[in-house]
Amino acid sequence: MRKIIALIVSVLWLSSGAFAQKMMLKDFNYSGSDWQKYDGHRLTIVVLDTSIGGTALLAEQIIEGGKFTIKGQVWAPQNAYFGLYNPEGDFVYKQEFIAEPGELQIDRDAESNGINIIGGKYNKLFEAIKKDPVYVAKLQAFESYSSSLTSEDFQVDANRAKYAELQKEAGQILQAKYDAIRDNNPDPIARLLAFKMVRSLDTREKELDLLQKELGELPEIVYLKYRIQDVRARAKKQVVMGVDSTINDFKGNDLDGKEMNLMGILKKNKYTLVEFWASWCGPCRAEIPHMKKAYERFNAKGFEILSFTLDHERERWLKASNEEHIPWINIGDLKAFKSPVVQMFGIRGIPANYLVDANGKIVAVNLRQDELDKKLAELL
Repeated sequence: MRKIIALIVSVLWLSSGAFAQKMMLKDFNYSGSDWQKYDGHRLTIVVLDTSIGGTALLAEQIIEGGKFTIKGQVWAPQNAYFGLYNPEGDFVYKQEFIAEPGELQIDRDAESNGINIIGGKYNKLFEAIKKDPVYVAKLQAFESYSSSLTSEDFQVDANRAKYAELQKEAGQILQAKYDAIRDNNPDPIARLLAFKMVRSLDTREKELDLLQKELGELPEIVYLKYRIQDVRARAKKQVVMGVDSTINDFKGNDLDGKEMNLMGILKKNKYTLVEFWASWCGPCRAEIPHMKKAYERFNAKGFEILSFTLDHERERWLKASNEEHIPWINIGDLKAFKSPVVQMFGIRGIPANYLVDANGKIVAVNLRQDELDKKLAELL
């Protein structure tokens, strides 16, 4: 069994609050078995990090002999992500869970191809929500309908409407259960963790203030406060850029330090896909193989891709770029979500993209998989 490659990379301070005064770093020990299918894969645990407005690595390890054991320390329970990457570094899987002190057994769920978590006060509480029969039935109805749709089916308005309605119904059940914890649970940590389902955080700022007085500046509170301020700052800086509007120019440096600006690239091509991504974003990296096929098919016809990374560490950006063998223009400013470029576009989640013509006119947004192919075939 290899040792943990990296443990906690950053720790936020604690301050006022009776609860916080008693807080100190506490050990965690997470183990898993029956992971033979993923021998050689890299397991990662990341938490949200206000210093970059993104995620920070808590721990990682290579799975060997179908088992893993990860040890480390946390101040208090935090919302986190369990991720898997294959030996080539490609993203395989990601699932939310709660990084909390103590022992957890993290087993592979062969049926869902996800994870089952055994133990942990807060994991038990929130896992029970996801296993509620009413929610499970709604989720299965949505997933069944979604998997039955072809790309052609999805072009029909009635099909898209039903898809959206089924998704909404499942989401509303989950939202109501998180709301119940946030509004009624006597445990302040449980109420704090339930904030991850709140969409309009600024309307709940007073509630957060009360939790801060009770708990102190726990990492989860600091992050939520950051999100509120970040949304307000973005609203002031954001320029509305949608279909038929003109995209704003911006610049960045490639991995060799060469500065490039968007408008200069647009003028050299008929259509350019401006893609926002990051090394740590699993869904972003899952899109890259298809994007490479589209690039190979349409590049000679006047199609280019300009990717802008939300990484804050050059080493991680370089490693991911090499692992993915990215063939297109690849720039960034290493400021993550605090980048002026990212804030100008109002990017709150990735992947996100804009298809732009040579004059800077946006012709489509957030094209994925077959949608990108169809649009490019139509235009080129």
